Amino acid sequence: MGSANRRRHQVALASLCLFISGAAVGLSLDRAIQLAQANDPWLHGSQLRESALAAEAISASTLPDPTLSFGAANLPTDSFDIRQEGMTQTSIGITQRLPRGDSRLLMSTQKRQLSQQQAMLRADRRAKVAVTVSQLWLEGYRAEQSMALIERTRPLFEQLLTLSRSNYGAGLARAGQQDIISAELALSRLDDRLLMLQQQRDTARDQLSEWLGTEAITAFSTDTFRDIRIRDIKDRRLASALQAHPAIRAIEQTIAVAQSDVALRQEQYKAEWAVNAKYAHRADDPLGNDRADLFSIGVSVDLPLFTAKRQDQNLSAAQARAEANRTDKALLLRKMMANLKTQFNRLQGIDERLTLYNSRLLREARKQVSVNLNAYQNDKGDFREVIQAQIDALNVDIDALNLRIDRQKTSVNIAYLLAGEHHE
Repeated sequence: MGSANRRRHQVALASLCLFISGAAVGLSLDRAIQLAQANDPWLHGSQLRESALAAEAISASTLPDPTLSFGAANLPTDSFDIRQEGMTQTSIGITQRLPRGDSRLLMSTQKRQLSQQQAMLRADRRAKVAVTVSQLWLEGYRAEQSMALIERTRPLFEQLLTLSRSNYGAGLARAGQQDIISAELALSRLDDRLLMLQQQRDTARDQLSEWLGTEAITAFSTDTFRDIRIRDIKDRRLASALQAHPAIRAIEQTIAVAQSDVALRQEQYKAEWAVNAKYAHRADDPLGNDRADLFSIGVSVDLPLFTAKRQDQNLSAAQARAEANRTDKALLLRKMMANLKTQFNRLQGIDERLTLYNSRLLREARKQVSVNLNAYQNDKGDFREVIQAQIDALNVDIDALNLRIDRQKTSVNIAYLLAGEHHE
């Protein structure tokens, strides 16, 4: 008896929570997505990475810092007197290195390409966040609406329990104790389903809190879902839409970076030059006669003559990476196209089932309840059939709800795959 009271207390609490949450202003799907995208630290980090790469692009395009040198040459070792010998001199020089070919421009281009890639990665991230949050929100919405269906049906089961008790107490021949037990069992099963659904709803809320931060989720508001129709999908140019997907564009940018790297490796076959200038001062001789100062200028060059072990290998590696990136793009396109076809077929199947539910199953389930109840009231039916018919009707309602939710989940997946139509 104590466990039964506790169960009723828990169910009452669940019902109260459902009533309160239904009265409160709930969290809409669009609002949940907006909050999640606004609170995503990855997007902020991507903006910082973009700024850093843009700054590095400017830095990479500039010449290396010149090298300044100071020295004293030809000092006499017997006295270290700078005026003793005419060749003794103190000097200051500067050297400027000139990187190979267009390597500065290519390194700057690489950094700029990587910086531009961040916008594409952010677009893909926002689309993925929308999918994740939508799936969690829909799970919470599914549980909450299922609880509402059970709460709406529960008074009917209570009436059946009251009817069975009344008939049994009146000593009617058709009434038996098994009818009361059947009605009580049905109510207990409803209580169990309510508690299970409450747990599912709370789990969805907890998982959403990871994305929504401090936003309190009181309820999942009834939302106007985006309607994706089959004919709309068929009419679209799916291949071009996938080509414009942010994830594909990000890989294309990776390919462009790799191509710049190939060009940079080719520049390593060119010579690297350096220009140097030196001014040397000579002190007066011991008699006070003036000595002319000296000025020198020159160039130096390194010659990449032995390329087999370094330049050739580096170029080969860069070319292989570029081709590997093209392979990654082809694989991702193939995967996304297969996923899109799968989601499309799933959506078509769900629509066919929804048509069946709306045209027949929902009506037939309610008709079965009415027919069985009338038969029982006219001593032509079994009470357990009345209970089972009511359970079947509830299950059909919940199954129809699940199909609508599954349709929206499929629509969310399709919307992600077609995100290229709305890329920034």
